[in-house]
Formats: sequence, C-alpha cells, structure tokens
Amino acid sequence: MKLPAINLDLLRSIPLVQKVGLLLMVLAAIIVGFYYYVAEPKSAEIAGLQGAIGTLDTEIQTLTIKVKHLDELIAASKQLEIELAKKKERLPPEEEAVMLLKQVSDLGIRLGLDIKLWKPSAKSEDPSKLFVRMPVNVEVSGGYHTASPKFEKGRIVTQTVFDLVAYAAPEETKLAAVVPATPQKK
Repeated sequence: MKLPAINLDLLRSIPLVQKVGLLLMVLAAIIVGFYYYVAEPKSAEIAGLQGAIGTLDTEIQTLTIKVKHLDELIAASKQLEIELAKKKERLPPEEEAVMLLKQVSDLGIRLGLDIKLWKPSAKSEDPSKLFVRMPVNVEVSGGYHTASPKFEKGRIVTQTVFDLVAYAAPEETKLAAVVPATPQKK
C-alpha cells in the first residue's frame, strides 16, 4: 500500500514571518505542555521526597545519639538491677513479715503491755511493685515513766495508739490476713 503524497506547495506559499511565528507558537505549546504535564508534577514529587528525606535524616540523628548512649544505658541498667537485687534480699517475704508482727505482739505481752487493739489493715502493694506494706493499728497501755501517765493497780500506766507497718517483698500468692496475737488480760 502506498502512502498519499503530502502537498507542500501550501507551505511554500506562506510568508517567512508567518512560518517563524507558527514555529514559535508550536514550540511554546510544546514547552508549556512539558512544564504542566511533566516538570511541575515531578517538582512537586521531588519536594515531597525532600521533606521525607529531612524527616528520615532527623530520625537517623536521633537514633544515632541514642545508639551512642546505649552502652551507657545498658551498664546503668545492669548496675540498677544489681542494686535492686541487693535491696530485695533485705526485704523479708510476706510470711516472715507476718511472723515478725506476731513476735512484736508476743514480746509486748511478755513485757507487760496490755494490748487493747491489734487490728491489721489491708496490705497494699507499692505502685513500683517492689514491696508490700502491711499496716497494723495498735493500742497498748503499760508502765512508762513519761507521757501523761495514770496511776492504776499500784503502778504508773500510760496508754498510746499508733500504726505499725511491716514491709515485705511481694509474693505471687496471696497470704491470709495478719493474725493478731491473743492479748493476755491480767
């Protein structure tokens, strides 16, 4: 199949100034089209990528600083874990704290204190989960040479109310409430 012949006679009859003007208009249309359809979308994409690069650079700098201090933080963490283990060894388990409170009560009775109230309160775990408080409300009376004494049964007696708190290492299993010593009445 043969292509039709292009008649260029029409182009030869157009004056040179109009040919140059037409050529400039075609070139301007190509440049404007290129700018709006190629260059501007790509420059917007480039600006977005540069913003993302800036964000990533900032994150890299932050993480680099953290990495530089990581060894120091790991060493400090190990030191704190060692100190925590030493301090946990000093705290008795809850059952030993219960026994200690009972021993205090028994010792008070043996020394002649009249324990009028021995009321354990609810134990509470510290928010740090490192120890448990085991409070006991206590009211005792007995002989003592200061603090507004009364004269009873041939001896000077004073009465006091206080809160006693035992601290213990937390356990996974819950123990029964603190059992108070049975006060002996004279």
